[in-house]
This record gives sequence, structure tokens and C-alpha cells, in this order.
Amino acid sequence: MEQSEYPPDMQRLIDRIAPGWPPILDVSSGWYPLLARLDAHLRTITPGYVLQQCKSKFGSLSFYATPSDDVSEYNEEFNDAIRAAEWESIETCEVCGAPGAQYVINLWVSVLCPEHHDRATGTTDHTDPK
Repeated sequence: MEQSEYPPDMQRLIDRIAPGWPPILDVSSGWYPLLARLDAHLRTITPGYVLQQCKSKFGSLSFYATPSDDVSEYNEEFNDAIRAAEWESIETCEVCGAPGAQYVINLWVSVLCPEHHDRATGTTDHTDPK
């Protein structure tokens, strides 16, 4: 997705990406509400936090950020908020944001609701979440 195509709440995240990192959110739009909530929470903890990377990895959100420009700074509340969002992502459909489960489809782990699982696989069998 081109940088200018992101909704305003996701553009705020793009604007936090550190220099030298690609200005992209490598996740599907179903996780945008989750990311907006995470961003709002992180801004209350450390308003100047810096994002390095945001992507889907092995069917989970991977959100790499630091509380400030100082990469050695540690903030437990900040890190706990990120981990909570990453855990929430494994039960949130990447496509639509509905409750979902992790599935392995064509050797790729995705989090999908039953409807988007059916579309991705052409089946209606929901007994094999990974």
C-alpha cells in the first residue's frame, strides 16, 4: 500500500517510523483498529515513541518500537502494551477484524475468521485451526 493510501489513524503510525525504515505497515486492514488502539495507548505512556517496524509474522502482529529515539531506553508498561496487542492479534482476523484463529494455508500462517478462512481455502471446515 502506498503511504498516501493509509487512513488517517494509520498515517499517524507511519509518521512515527524511524528514519531509515520503510514507511509501511505490513499488515492487513483487519488489524488497523487494533493498531489504532495500541497507538493511542502507547502515546499515553510515552508520547514521543518511535516505531521501527510493524508487520505480520507467523500469524501474529510484530510491532517493533522504542519509547524514544534512545533505543536503549526500557519501559515495562510500554513493552507490556505491545505484547498485549500482539497476543490480541492471534485471535483477530487480519482481513476484517472479527474474532479469528490461526490457520496454515499454503505454508503461510494467517489469522482469519470463519468467513475469510472459507474464502482463502474454498472450504467450510473450521476444525483444523493451527
